[in-house]
Amino acid sequence: MKLQSILAIALPVFLFSCGGGNTTESSNTEESTETTETTEEVVEAPEAKVVDAVCIWDKVSVRATPDPKGKWLTSMSIGEKVTFLGETQVDSVDKKTYYKVKLADDTEGWSRSEFVIPEGTVAVFLKDTEIYKRPDLLTKAEKQYSQMDIVAVKSTQDDWLEVTGKRAEGKWIEKGWVKSGNISQDQIDVAVAKFGTQALAQEDDDKKMEALQEILDNGDLASSQFIPVLAQIVSEMNSVEELPAIENDSVQ
Repeated sequence: MKLQSILAIALPVFLFSCGGGNTTESSNTEESTETTETTEEVVEAPEAKVVDAVCIWDKVSVRATPDPKGKWLTSMSIGEKVTFLGETQVDSVDKKTYYKVKLADDTEGWSRSEFVIPEGTVAVFLKDTEIYKRPDLLTKAEKQYSQMDIVAVKSTQDDWLEVTGKRAEGKWIEKGWVKSGNISQDQIDVAVAKFGTQALAQEDDDKKMEALQEILDNGDLASSQFIPVLAQIVSEMNSVEELPAIENDSVQ
């Protein structure tokens, strides 16, 4: 009887011990799994930096895809303000870098990066201006920007501006430092500079005169600092046209 009593007491204890061990192991496993799931972090890609930008070349293509054969959507004007959407792609064929841009009418597309200056502001030269390598008068380069050259201002330091753009006498985009007093950042001055430069490039004098007069007659452009300059050119051209008639009268 004593042996039976001992067995009756010991057996439940043994079974309880075995079952308890299994329960603890299962619980630990579940807790471990839950901990792994809750501590897993999702790494998000950094947001593209969207900034204002300016186009520094005329008739720059905006395409649906970042390659030279992408569908042509429209073109940008020199001096046009756009938005750089922060996306960059390098074309696998021509190895050129493209920026994704948005225009004022919300058109989005891709353009060559060398023609778009992120965080730049448009400006135009009021007169012929010396270029410096650094914001220091001792670093003068042997080059000048010409009156009505359109550029992008990239940074400022005291009364100096770091600019980039094509010079009238240059062949490609250049950069340097100039004195701020030689530049206008007025949008109307920029517009008159663009149209005035195109008009003056006309080889036919009649077409040149017509294009210049069209600028002078446009009331939206009347406040530009370049209007007196163009008016003087028109006046001089008229004087030259009248000169032969005066000479003929004097001969008679």
